[in-house]
Amino acid sequence: MKRILFQILSFFNSAKRKTVPVTPRFRTFIHLCIFATLLTACATKISFQVERPPIQKVEKINYIAVGIFKIIPRQIKLPKAAESGSPGIFQWADKQLEPKISGFTSNEEQASQIADLVRAALVHELSLHSPYKLINTTGEKTGYSGALPDAAEVAVLQGKVKYSQVLIESQEALSYFTNIKNKGATLEQSLLASAVSMGAESSGAGFDVPTPYVEQLAAIEVEFALLRKSDGRDVVPPQTFRTFYARKWGGAPETSHLPRNIKTAIVKGYQQDEDLSESFLSRIDRAGLSFTSPTEYFARGFNLEQNIQVPQTALDLKIRLGRQVARKYVEQISPYHETADLLVQDGDSVAATLIHGNAYQEAITYLQGLDGRAAEDEYNLGLAYEASGDIYQAGKHYELALQQETSNQIFRDAVKRTRN
Repeated sequence: MKRILFQILSFFNSAKRKTVPVTPRFRTFIHLCIFATLLTACATKISFQVERPPIQKVEKINYIAVGIFKIIPRQIKLPKAAESGSPGIFQWADKQLEPKISGFTSNEEQASQIADLVRAALVHELSLHSPYKLINTTGEKTGYSGALPDAAEVAVLQGKVKYSQVLIESQEALSYFTNIKNKGATLEQSLLASAVSMGAESSGAGFDVPTPYVEQLAAIEVEFALLRKSDGRDVVPPQTFRTFYARKWGGAPETSHLPRNIKTAIVKGYQQDEDLSESFLSRIDRAGLSFTSPTEYFARGFNLEQNIQVPQTALDLKIRLGRQVARKYVEQISPYHETADLLVQDGDSVAATLIHGNAYQEAITYLQGLDGRAAEDEYNLGLAYEASGDIYQAGKHYELALQQETSNQIFRDAVKRTRN
């Protein structure tokens, strides 16, 4: 890249020395070439599947027994973001539907099966991602079989579970505005009419039509404890994780039985993997339907259209939330994988190509064979180690890169990331 940039500048200076007329268009062309070269010369960012070490330090434990999980009938703490009261995406929502729900309280009737489901999710996650051997996954004292390991190497995982779930099926009055379809109207006129209809509906003008809706709310909180079997002491500090679910199908997308700040906090903090724009798109779809088929616009259960992300049963939702909290806890005590966007430096082209192709071990072998590695090559070697899960070696080579270029912020961030 540097060679190409040098050639462009040399050509430009040569043209000036030879009194070749440099027109404004030619000058602009040269500037664009330089800009494009600098742009492509920048480090490229690619997504890696990176193995991360456990968040908590677990010492001298080789076996885990999944113990008893109890149901606790108490209040579930709301998300911290709910306390701020920021409007978020529900900026229209001043109306809270009846019955009003201001929080989640666990009770044993709703929480049936949830303790066993959390245990099952833990066994699943530990079996896939942990280095520990699982023993007694039944939770019963008689669940052991075969030769018992040394109790000092065994940790017992147990917990206290709170769970609450609400399903409300009701109706609310929505304002509809009718468009008369004109086959002679242009597309622009039809779209304008649809926009006017949507605006009129949002302001409350039009016909009030009882519209069915379903709102499903749920919350789970689990306090995990990992105790050494030999003496009952904590292997790691107790950890509490919670997750929430709030979704509505039908009715007005901006209304809810929850206060606006609580629902906003749940959607933004715990459901970012879902289609958050659905409420906005439903209004656009309704506007289009209002002029393509007014009869269907009124009669069709458009608001209750099924979505693949909709839990069909209470059991499905329990499984979903149980898996989420189990996955969060397993990341505390076991290595885990996550997608990370990291920068590949313009060092050795062969090594960079290997890293781009996710051939991390090949890149490590190749870079280790280079004599006199430049700062970019040291960084890329650290990057290959980090993507392979070897955080110690990654930090070592990031520091070597930083020693060569002490002012490089990318190198500094990499050193800080691996130290943490």
